[in-house]
Amino acid sequence: MNRRLRSRRGLMIMAGVAVIVFVGRILWANGLFSSAPAAFFGTCMIEGPLPGVEDIESANGVTFVSVASTREPDVRDGIYVLSDSGGLTRLSGAPKDFHPRGIGIYRSPDGTGIFLLAVNRHAQTVNGMARFSIDSFEVTNPKTGPALVAQGTIEGGLLTDPQDVAPAGPGAFYVSNGTGGPDIVRSLAAYGVLPGSNILYFNGMAFRVAADGLYGARGLILTPDGGHLLVASLTSRSIKSLAREPFSGNLTEADSLTLPAAPEKITLDSTGEIWAAGHASLFSLRDFAEDAGRRAPSQVFRISLTSGVPQQAEQVYGNDGSQIAGASVAALAGKQLLIGSSLDRKLLACPQK
Repeated sequence: MNRRLRSRRGLMIMAGVAVIVFVGRILWANGLFSSAPAAFFGTCMIEGPLPGVEDIESANGVTFVSVASTREPDVRDGIYVLSDSGGLTRLSGAPKDFHPRGIGIYRSPDGTGIFLLAVNRHAQTVNGMARFSIDSFEVTNPKTGPALVAQGTIEGGLLTDPQDVAPAGPGAFYVSNGTGGPDIVRSLAAYGVLPGSNILYFNGMAFRVAADGLYGARGLILTPDGGHLLVASLTSRSIKSLAREPFSGNLTEADSLTLPAAPEKITLDSTGEIWAAGHASLFSLRDFAEDAGRRAPSQVFRISLTSGVPQQAEQVYGNDGSQIAGASVAALAGKQLLIGSSLDRKLLACPQK
């Protein structure tokens, strides 16, 4: 009898510990007790109204903005360029059903040609399921009269919920991707209990899984030397560095840096530093997604990078959501810090010293 009682007591203790760990994981991953300290007290110009800003990339002095909203498709969705005066111009040449998420830039070997890849969430569904593709374009006359020229569209069964794309050479790229599954699995992944993400590699012929078991994989960056792939992990509140074997495209985890926020898209500036926008509280972000009147805080971090591994993060912008809510991407363009949100209808341009 005593053995049975001890056994039951041990099982109850183990169950109690499991519940505490389970709840603790949810509270930490979603930032229940986190806040966004105020930072940056300068004046920011506002570009808008826009459906939303999904991503920002720069190449050869031209800044490309992926305009779309996670709320719903919009006829204004597309790829835009930001002029020196601050205006946004939509590029022609995109397909009719084009609602971009993350984008990536590939330069030709001589550095003059610009090719743009975009994750496209189609408004048109297939058997009630969302349809995704990776659309590729050449950017013609980028300085004088930029336009998109379609190069191809790639779809595949592994593209269940793609978020961002990182070009890795002519015809090759990586995609951060939600793995889907039953509703309960997706819910547990959304709250950071289960991983729920992978990294796909397209080698010019087919997709394959290059890394699996990631928590909320969002933004991707390939380092300039091609040696590391950087991943913004939303529900592990971190930037992960994956060492890359250039010939095969294989990835192995190198290191990671934990942030005081949940990062979405990440960008790389001309000095080799990472810029990441993130959310102090994913609970607040979900409230904002359901009700635009419940503003979610925004944070932006500058992250140093050494040998392909993130080293230290410094918050350079923080706001309670009154200026921009739910910031999901930040990029340095010249002397301006650009901040966008896929849920808010604006792009901020904040001068940097």
